[in-house]
Amino acid sequence: MNKIIVCFCLMLVLYSCSNKSQYALSAYKVNYDGLLDTILPHFSKLHDSIPENQRFLPKNKHFMLVHKVERQYQWMHYTESKDGYAYFMVSRLEPSIKGDKFASICGRFKRNSMGALDSSSYEELFWTWKMKMPELKEKSLVLFSTMVETGNVNAYLPEVKEDWVMFPDKNVSYDKATQTWKSKIVY
Repeated sequence: MNKIIVCFCLMLVLYSCSNKSQYALSAYKVNYDGLLDTILPHFSKLHDSIPENQRFLPKNKHFMLVHKVERQYQWMHYTESKDGYAYFMVSRLEPSIKGDKFASICGRFKRNSMGALDSSSYEELFWTWKMKMPELKEKSLVLFSTMVETGNVNAYLPEVKEDWVMFPDKNVSYDKATQTWKSKIVY
């Protein structure tokens, strides 16, 4: 019986290590900082002076860079899949009393024939709840692996499992046409 338990634990550790390396940032020759600058306008908090329809204009790049530093964006995972999508996950600092909680954003996009990001294919797949970084790293790897391998994180949605995925949920979904999260509740 003990040999079975030891074998099971060893297999679990090996599986966990293989997933970490599978989505390691070093596995791809990508300018992650430049890529973050490209996708940041999709999910960053806009300065009050920037209208939604002007978020991608070059004149607003300064505000995006300030936001990037203030919110301490960091790459967590990246992979390019057989379906033509590049999947990504970044973390960012979230407001909290001690300033020690982070959330992650997972999304995907395709590249055009020149290798640049195809903006029309960009979509956000889920956002996590805010939590301390060690917990976020553990949960984010599970969520990212699940999303890439199965195409969804339904087993981790708020209605099923607390404190993993913040949205989508039963009331909020991502609208790919407008590239925004929208509430199904009409006020």
